[in-house]
Amino acid sequence: MVSIRDVAKAAGVSTATVARVLNGGTPVSPDRTERVLRAVRELDYVSNGVAASLSRGRTGLLGLLVSDIANPFTAQVARGLEDVAVRHGYQVLIASSDFDSAREAQVLASFARRTVDAVALLSSSGAGEGVSRLIRNRIPTVFVDRRPPDLDEIPLVRTDSLSAAREAVRHLIDLGHTDLGMISGPAGMPTAAQRLAGFREACETAGLTVRPECVREGFLGTQGGLAAMREVLDLAVRPTAVFSFNNVLAIGALQAVRERGVRIPADLSLVTFDDTDLFPFVDPPITAIEQPAYDIGSEAGKLLFARLEGDETGGADVVLPTRFHIRGSCDRPGR
Repeated sequence: MVSIRDVAKAAGVSTATVARVLNGGTPVSPDRTERVLRAVRELDYVSNGVAASLSRGRTGLLGLLVSDIANPFTAQVARGLEDVAVRHGYQVLIASSDFDSAREAQVLASFARRTVDAVALLSSSGAGEGVSRLIRNRIPTVFVDRRPPDLDEIPLVRTDSLSAAREAVRHLIDLGHTDLGMISGPAGMPTAAQRLAGFREACETAGLTVRPECVREGFLGTQGGLAAMREVLDLAVRPTAVFSFNNVLAIGALQAVRERGVRIPADLSLVTFDDTDLFPFVDPPITAIEQPAYDIGSEAGKLLFARLEGDETGGADVVLPTRFHIRGSCDRPGR
């Protein structure tokens, strides 16, 4: 492997001069600069950017911990964060826990050892000793979408899940649905609790009673949505409309609906949190709440770089608006 010493020898300069030319620091004479660059080309030298960053006390990396990298919402968040990182000369190291708390703890322990300069957390738990170590090691951290209790000192970028859920369920009620169900996320997840609360508030305001058996907790992933919707469809009296916690659960729910021969929206109306690029094009198109996932990732990146540049508070929480897209998966009951 070609070293910086090889470049210095070929150019007839010191290694310090080579470093100054490559790092763009202290000005170097045009003659020496040209000799160094010629040697770099001829020797096909590639500098060790990681080592250079570490010598300045930075890795040039942001860490992003997610629960499910396959989720379209997660992918857009990562893209938004990455675009901000690149503008600052950084790259993003993405780790997916696949809803495994032990794996999540392992990733957070690695981040806490300063393998990255700052961390964004979009994960199923996002708490525990791992986050405590990040705080103790003064590694700038931001929560995305959800934040565990008692960690209000760490900023959060999110949407208003409760209000958005309430609006979506109110649409079903306005269509005439009086018997509604919900496929919720895990009970311990803040966003699941907020969306379930929005569902219940909309029903309560309309004077509707929610049957306990119509609210099913789905473990995250398409299989969770499949299992939960099967339970709903097995009820002796089915609800006429269902609200899904997120798009991945909704996809599993659609599989259950089709295997049972249930027609949407003739037999069952469906609304979900988290729109996807595909939902407008399936048959029928799915009514969905769109979160600005890219902007969520972008705002998380801005908060992290504010903290890296000396803002110890990292700014206040950021709450971004949602959009509700009414499509063909909803209609009046029994139509």
